[in-house]
Amino acid sequence: MCESKVFSTRGELFMEDVVRIRVEGDVVKFWDVLGSLKEIKGKILELDLIAHKAIVEVF
Repeated sequence: MCESKVFSTRGELFMEDVVRIRVEGDVVKFWDVLGSLKEIKGKILELDLIAHKAIVEVF
């Protein structure tokens, strides 16, 4: 499967098994394989699809 992990710019793990990401202004929403939703105010700095990870700057 293609789940990803989301990390802050400090290297802290924010969420695992992410299958969907949506950007709405300065809010980034993440859904995992079970449909759970987490939101943060910030922006995506990097998506590494080979390594299955996203780096997010939190405001």
